[in-house]
Amino acid sequence: MRQLTEAAQAAKLMRAELKKAFPNVKFSVRSRNFAGGDSVDVGWTNGPTRDAVQEIIAKYQYGHFDGMIDLYEYSNNIEGLPQAKFVHGQREISDDVYEATKAQVAKEFGIKDAADESQWMVAFHMWSNQVIHRELMNKEL
Repeated sequence: MRQLTEAAQAAKLMRAELKKAFPNVKFSVRSRNFAGGDSVDVGWTNGPTRDAVQEIIAKYQYGHFDGMIDLYEYSNNIEGLPQAKFVHGQREISDDVYEATKAQVAKEFGIKDAADESQWMVAFHMWSNQVIHRELMNKEL
């Protein structure tokens, strides 16, 4: 029987913790092994914020890369807990949630044509996608 890599073990534990914390959200948890290390990528659509998920998955990353000295530092090694070199969480926003939020923000700020980027620039000094991203970033969906 083939033994799971440490990253795969960490992914399995992450998946279970995420399912318990957010039972109505479907997560994709994938481990990879490569020359020089391993990683676990966690993805989901809508649901909890990235920070809420990060609170759960952060302990599974045993360090961080310090670009100033070009060195990986083992700063979070937890004995007895399977970990990976890199752990990433990425939330996607569904098109329907994005469009509904864009329509709501446009209405709230008097933007007559939500497709007209010049109106967003006048109101926010930003493109519409930047405004909507900021609106949704810290909101549980």
